[in-house]
Amino acid sequence: MTGMAVLLVAASIGLWLAHAVRVPAIPVVLVVGMASSALVPIPGAFLEEVLILGVTVVLFVAGIELDPSRVGRYRRSAIRVGLLQFFTLGTVGLGVGILVGFSLQASAYVGLAISASSTVVVIRILQQRFELYTPMGRTVTGILLMQDLLVVLLIPVVVGLSDGPAATAEGVARTLGMVAFAGAVLRWITPRLIPYVARDEEFLLLTVLGVLFLFVGLGHLVGVPLVSAAFLAGLALSPFPVNVLVRGQVKSLGQFFSAIFFAALGASLTLPSANGFLQALLFSFILVLLTPPIVALVSERNGLSARAGIGAGLLLAQASEFSLVVGLQAVLLGQFSDEVFSVIALVTMITMILTPVLATARVAGVLIRIHPFNSPDVRGAAPEGHVLIVGCGSSGTRLLEFLVGVASDIWVVDDDPVVVDRIGRAGFAVLRGDATDVEVLDSAGAHQARLVISTLRHRRDSAALLAIAGDVPVLVRTFDDGDDEWIEERGGIAVSYSEAGTDGFLEWLLEETSRGTGAGTVGA
Repeated sequence: MTGMAVLLVAASIGLWLAHAVRVPAIPVVLVVGMASSALVPIPGAFLEEVLILGVTVVLFVAGIELDPSRVGRYRRSAIRVGLLQFFTLGTVGLGVGILVGFSLQASAYVGLAISASSTVVVIRILQQRFELYTPMGRTVTGILLMQDLLVVLLIPVVVGLSDGPAATAEGVARTLGMVAFAGAVLRWITPRLIPYVARDEEFLLLTVLGVLFLFVGLGHLVGVPLVSAAFLAGLALSPFPVNVLVRGQVKSLGQFFSAIFFAALGASLTLPSANGFLQALLFSFILVLLTPPIVALVSERNGLSARAGIGAGLLLAQASEFSLVVGLQAVLLGQFSDEVFSVIALVTMITMILTPVLATARVAGVLIRIHPFNSPDVRGAAPEGHVLIVGCGSSGTRLLEFLVGVASDIWVVDDDPVVVDRIGRAGFAVLRGDATDVEVLDSAGAHQARLVISTLRHRRDSAALLAIAGDVPVLVRTFDDGDDEWIEERGGIAVSYSEAGTDGFLEWLLEETSRGTGAGTVGA
């Protein structure tokens, strides 16, 4: 009881601290767990039991979040990006592990640990930013799903390295069989079973737990690692709308066991040596340095804008909770030392803490400015009497489709080289530049346009535009009432995204633009 009480207190303190400083909870709970075990030692056998139970629930809940249908038409892009990122980082991690003195098996574990990104951290950030169903969000979800499936398949490979190729192949075959079973449940059983039992909340919870126990029992029977079976059980319950019903049942349970698991994991860790700390910094640097350009490069070649590709890369530049699971698996099997596990845990903590700092619009904007692609060359005097679109991501592209044939002269300003290239090839006048730069806006004729439309996400990004536009009508997309007031105080016309929605906004804009064109002025 003392051990459980210590873990509960550590988990509570860690969650409170993470919320207070606005960083991912996992690394903070790990650190608090380490500190608590130094103050009040917890028996190793008890920690092992808690870790096994906790990891089962954590991966089960992670699997529920990854609905394959959410990826939609971005499936091919997600597969390509996910494969390249996974195997590039895995290979680099394996090679660097060998160079720093790890054994082949330990290096394989490290490579596997840094090759996948955190489903828990990334999905939570996307949900907080309301970007889960954007092209970037869908692509990132597909990448996470691809990576997690690869980890599930490769765990038997690294576990069986010391047993020879035959044992390794047998382990992979068993896991593939479990993946096929999960796919069958996901497609044919779950959509029919869960809605049927959803009328009774207690029966629904028992059914959900029954699915978990079924997969865990079947995995034990056929020799599939517990972590793989638990994740596949969650994946079998991931299709919409089943996941919505299930998530309500397991959310509190998942949060409780997640906090306890990471507190127990922290309590079981030992501080790495100075050499181990340097190794963790090296692997963290590799992960943060390589992930964004790999993801951005392949994403752009598969249809995403440069900004979305860079944003996806910054979001994915961290190690996964699977990294800790993989390391824990090796420790329980006695396949490498606590020192190597501490290195993996430290890499996970460092990169998870860095993610909210790096995965921001500000950092993405800096990387956009040094993007190697060249923009179309736009020369000549500033235009007059035109419609100017400032910021032309997914919403702006749809605006162009609506405006073709309505306004004879359309100009676009955007700092995304991929977007600029596409718009230029489509025959529109386009200027690559920072939409907050007065000189760029002046070159695009913002002060003498017929109408200016801003789809920039943050209200402060439209400040320069509102200041230079003068009497020109400026429509600005907004997301809350505070933004509406701020825009209108500066002479703009706020269009609430939350009220209108994308389709409503576009229909309204087409009507207003058509009316303005017919009368010779907008808003006449």
